[in-house]
Amino acid sequence: MSIVHDDPAEAGLEVAEELLEALGAEPQLLLAFVSTRMDPAPALAALNRELPGAKVVGCSSYAEINSEEALSGSLTVMGLRLEGVAFETFSHTDVASGPFEAGAAFARKVEGFEPSLLMVFPDGLAYNGTRLLQGMQSVLGERFPIVGGLAADDAKFEQTHQLHDARCLTGAVVGVALRGDIRVATAARAGWRPVGATRTVTKVDGGNVLLELDGQPALPILRGYIGERWSEMPMVGVEFPLGVVGGQLGHQRLEEREDIVLLRAIKAVDEERQAIVFGGDIPEGARVRLSRATKDDVIAGADAACEAALAELPDPSIALFFDCMARKVVLGPRYKDEVEGSMARLGPEVAKVGFHTFGELSPVNGVTMHHDETFTLALIKG
Repeated sequence: MSIVHDDPAEAGLEVAEELLEALGAEPQLLLAFVSTRMDPAPALAALNRELPGAKVVGCSSYAEINSEEALSGSLTVMGLRLEGVAFETFSHTDVASGPFEAGAAFARKVEGFEPSLLMVFPDGLAYNGTRLLQGMQSVLGERFPIVGGLAADDAKFEQTHQLHDARCLTGAVVGVALRGDIRVATAARAGWRPVGATRTVTKVDGGNVLLELDGQPALPILRGYIGERWSEMPMVGVEFPLGVVGGQLGHQRLEEREDIVLLRAIKAVDEERQAIVFGGDIPEGARVRLSRATKDDVIAGADAACEAALAELPDPSIALFFDCMARKVVLGPRYKDEVEGSMARLGPEVAKVGFHTFGELSPVNGVTMHHDETFTLALIKG
């Protein structure tokens, strides 16, 4: 359910009324995504007042996705009732401990619940998403399924919010663990095409600052590729992410391939160090290529993700979309098209919800990774 309203409390009230009417009973869990055009606290208070038995988890968003379309400026909520499935919500607010330590601490809270799946919505500004995920995996195991997206704002990059039951937080990690008889299929596709020579990442600082490719300063290589559009940096960087095509990726050693396994968005450039700063970590030893995409390529990436997930789980009851805000920027007015294509493939009987993120979490080859500029999809049957 999505409501666009000038009064956030009224938006929360209307969403709650519509969910009660649609479900015929109070939901067990609310997945809530709220535009930063709307104060989330009054909306959350209204949801808790009208649906006091429901657990709540979610975050602020760059744009929202409901069962019919992608839209902006809304409060979008999915209400869930699943027989034989237990839910528990969690949060962690200690930013000062560092992202890896915060991820591990959050996961230790979740571990005792013995979940089958974890959905997480961390602050997209307070944490290095890669390190946060690695902290969770240090406790839950590398192959434990984790999906979700990093909370976003309206691209001012100032503040995001995380919702946990009755609390509206910032600088937090929130999530929901599911336990029971469920099946899950995930997919992550970008649509960007690799171009130019394949190079090896030979020197990185702090995980996400790329200093050298093939032993040479990284920035001149990027500048030579972008050419006359260099004056548009850093915003033009979303059009030219770095794609990992093989080599060392965390604990995995990947065979080199023609398509892109993982994208890294350019966040900034460091002229003094001749370096490129990314939103997530890029490991030394990775084999990488620069990339670019047309709008049709980006939309085709979403179609491919949906096809891959449906091939694994053809009869889902729920579809969760975590779609990078950079894709919306690149697509412009066509940002609705990539979501609508997936919705048509899934059909009207599948409940759908999601949001446009500051980064996505989705498994690749059974191991969850932190993605940039990627369309990720989680299908659930329960």
